[in-house]
Amino acid sequence: MAGAGSIPKNDLNSAGKGSEEVLEAMRSEGKNIQQEQSYVVGDAIYCVYNADSEALIHEHGERSGSALTEVSEVTTIIKHNTSFVS
Repeated sequence: MAGAGSIPKNDLNSAGKGSEEVLEAMRSEGKNIQQEQSYVVGDAIYCVYNADSEALIHEHGERSGSALTEVSEVTTIIKHNTSFVS
């Protein structure tokens, strides 16, 4: 998404609310999907989902009008302790 990093926060908030409305509708239909967090990085927005299938993520993208280009499954999480007291 060209210019994602310069999208005004109000516009990002509006997009997030619209996305959540679609997620709520999908969950009311018995579909197990949650959007955990999103990251704006340069010209891209990366979203982290917890969903029963990749198809549900694609459905959310279609229903919310998002430009979904790639889905990658997280297979392992490595936790790091970045707080260091000297």
